[in-house]
Amino acid sequence: MKNYLKAISKNLTPQTSRLPGRTDQVQNNAGGFVFQISSEQRFLRFLILGTEGSTFYATEQTQTKLETGFVTEFVQKNGARAVQILLDVARDNRAPKSDPSLLALAAVAKLGDLEARKLAWAALPSIARTGTHLLHFLEFMQNFGGWGRLTRDGVARVYTDMKLEKLALWAVKYKGRDGWTQADALRLAHPKTDDPTRNTIFKFMVDGALENYGSEIASPALRLLEGHLKVASVTSDADAAAIMLEYSIPMESIPTHARGAKVYEAALETNGLTWLLRNLGNLGKHGLLVPGAWEMTEKVVARVTDVDALVKGRIHPIDALKAMLVYGSGRGVRGNGEWKVVPQIKDALETAFYMAFRNVRPTNKRFLLGIDVSGSMTAGTIAGVPGLTPNVAAAAMAMVTFRSEKNALAYGFAQDFRDLGISPKDTLENAMRKTQIASFGSTDCGLPMLWAAKNNIKTDVFVVYTDSETYAGKVQPVVALEQYRQKMGIAARLVVVGMTATKFSIADPKDAGMMDVVGFDSSSPSVISSFAKGEF
Repeated sequence: MKNYLKAISKNLTPQTSRLPGRTDQVQNNAGGFVFQISSEQRFLRFLILGTEGSTFYATEQTQTKLETGFVTEFVQKNGARAVQILLDVARDNRAPKSDPSLLALAAVAKLGDLEARKLAWAALPSIARTGTHLLHFLEFMQNFGGWGRLTRDGVARVYTDMKLEKLALWAVKYKGRDGWTQADALRLAHPKTDDPTRNTIFKFMVDGALENYGSEIASPALRLLEGHLKVASVTSDADAAAIMLEYSIPMESIPTHARGAKVYEAALETNGLTWLLRNLGNLGKHGLLVPGAWEMTEKVVARVTDVDALVKGRIHPIDALKAMLVYGSGRGVRGNGEWKVVPQIKDALETAFYMAFRNVRPTNKRFLLGIDVSGSMTAGTIAGVPGLTPNVAAAAMAMVTFRSEKNALAYGFAQDFRDLGISPKDTLENAMRKTQIASFGSTDCGLPMLWAAKNNIKTDVFVVYTDSETYAGKVQPVVALEQYRQKMGIAARLVVVGMTATKFSIADPKDAGMMDVVGFDSSSPSVISSFAKGEF
């Protein structure tokens, strides 16, 4: 390897210098020269990856300030386009968390031109899909400006246009977040309607009172409010469970003292798949989901691996991965309680992770997956999931391709290139653990191509999972790829999977055979497959 590097590095530009004639290269946080992704791609990275946790070279505070500043500047110049991207991300459930999109939408709604602001308010119901989302949005919006006419009308339309059953659910499930309540929003927005049922729900949101409570109520929406009021006075979990099932009220309506085993069992019928993924440990702690509970295990496995339910419940791969990591640990994130892990449930969560990525199809191409395990990939977390550092998350992403492609190799790199011992038969947890253990050294993103050329490995597609903080190599990655193409006579392609929300990439925007995608975008595996097959 060293002799090969020496041979091809003669008269080549090291990564710490700009390539001759390439004024479009920029210096990354580590001091290496790479390419700056387009503003749209950077905006997309922010929406999907956010800025939670620090990076190795930039603190969380610095990175968040940098990205938020970029977002506000982007939406002021490209407001209408920003809304289109936001809707695309929301429609296809591409992002693991909603806050980046809510912040960006709030910025458009308050800082964009008139056309863009109108588009933003029209898009609000599609992006703020829950009561929590709306209240988060209001907090972000407040930081960009006050309550003008467009703001009042835009928020009011959310409440007046929403289906009654959903509005009632908001009333009992999402009362307050971030110092805001639904009552605050209603008082400021002043929504007006002639619908008596809707007005009754508005009144309930403000003062908690239900007209004609105690008499026969036929409206499904108002029955939800009635059930919420009834369950407030229960003393046992059995009584609470009976009311839950009779009125289809969610777990969030149940007083804490009544949340026993029967309530958790009833919640399997009244709450959605997101709730189930977050409460598998609680089901175990209450003795419902334990080794040998075959009927319950079969029921939960069926729900978790139902592809239609995953789509309907808008389950992102990160949701399934987080559930797998937390549930598989046998204890709560904050150490509050332990449970016995049911192996079938853990396996089902791994299956759900793969199923949550859209349209992953084998291409029959030859893949070399390079997982950046350098020091810069060990800092921060993806989507705020404890322990899911960029290097570990990269292993999870790589396994999606590794399992779907029959001709694939997966290696790790930093300042050296090595076999991580990952097999397509590995569990997701094992692959991530092997990557975490093998983390080492400084970054040279050119190594996957250099190694393949030295060892005459025929490769159609290189996929590099990295933060692009490369600097240690004597050969720049784009040059290494071109050297590989020339030596092997293969028009190899390069996909760079960005694992942090920075503005850097090793992919040359002028080379049609290179592409930059966002890590943990739920559409990334299908995009990689299409690119590998030359469909674009």
